[in-house]
Amino acid sequence: MPLPPRPDRHVFPSLPRRPIRVVLDGVTMLPNIGTMFRLGDAFRIERLFVCGGADVEPHRRKLAKPAAGTIGWVPFETAPNALSVVQQARADGYTVAVIELADDSVAPHELQTDRPLCLVVGAERHGISAPVLALADQRIEIPTDGLGGSINLTTAAAIVLYEASRRYPLPPTTR
Repeated sequence: MPLPPRPDRHVFPSLPRRPIRVVLDGVTMLPNIGTMFRLGDAFRIERLFVCGGADVEPHRRKLAKPAAGTIGWVPFETAPNALSVVQQARADGYTVAVIELADDSVAPHELQTDRPLCLVVGAERHGISAPVLALADQRIEIPTDGLGGSINLTTAAAIVLYEASRRYPLPPTTR
């Protein structure tokens, strides 16, 4: 089956986006942030929020290379911390889901929401901050069978974003 044609770069910013906000809580590794830009483009998310002091300058090689040119058209903002961004998302009517290993975590296909989604991804070493975890409506984890017990944050985000994007299909004429 042939792939649908890609939208024109000049038209792309005006195309509809999925009602998904992605919040990076304390993620500072530039390759991970760059990959999140690429995922934001792939799933045409509403906005990416980089929180916690990461240096998001498009010319930085460690950011630009994994982003593969997507920094120019993925809407994003930086914020000093994720808490205020998540609080605003809740006030705007978003369901808050976090990718986190916890006793009450569910698999990605069990994501429940009938509202727009605010997906929070935490830093690899520290995870999601406690105040943000307290605001979560759902916790999502990727079941793994290996000894490590977890996977890279961008891989986990890709799995969850794929599943979430199925719940928010784009109009057929904009694909």
